[in-house]
Amino acid sequence: MKVFKTKGFHAASIREIAEASQISLGSLYDYIEKKEDILFLVHQNGLDQIYSRIEKHMGSHKDTHEQFVNVLRELFQISIDLRDHLLFLYTETRHLEKSYRNEILRRDREFLDFLESLIKKCVASGAFECQDPTIYANIVSFLGVMIPMRGWDLFPKHSEEEVIDALVDLIDSTLTRRS
Repeated sequence: MKVFKTKGFHAASIREIAEASQISLGSLYDYIEKKEDILFLVHQNGLDQIYSRIEKHMGSHKDTHEQFVNVLRELFQISIDLRDHLLFLYTETRHLEKSYRNEILRRDREFLDFLESLIKKCVASGAFECQDPTIYANIVSFLGVMIPMRGWDLFPKHSEEEVIDALVDLIDSTLTRRS
């Protein structure tokens, strides 16, 4: 990531990546064939970090609504913590070959399925009214992406907590049943 962020994907060489990783060039070629393989592995690592952190926060609450709010907070915190990493991945994914892009999209769909399932659980428990959980799962995912894309404007003016609170309130107040 350091080399990619400094030089950009196209200008970075595998030799520079090997040096920055403190791995010999020959050893690196034991694991990869081309630079796109490294980009894919960086992408996979980012997704693994996100999914692992979200999974840890799922079990912390029994109530589905509390789980949902907790997942939102963690998703947005992850987007803040990894914003440079995520911004790089979103801008450079176009350089991945089709099979790698399809794998990334498959994993993204799994995450959307997870969000959709959580929204459906909240609907079933009576916490939400939602006609189309798929749309809201995509909105939640998109708002997570908004942080890396718009952080340049948000964070000079607002704290991380203010941004997270505003995003959680936006989603939760839209979905939470009004009496």
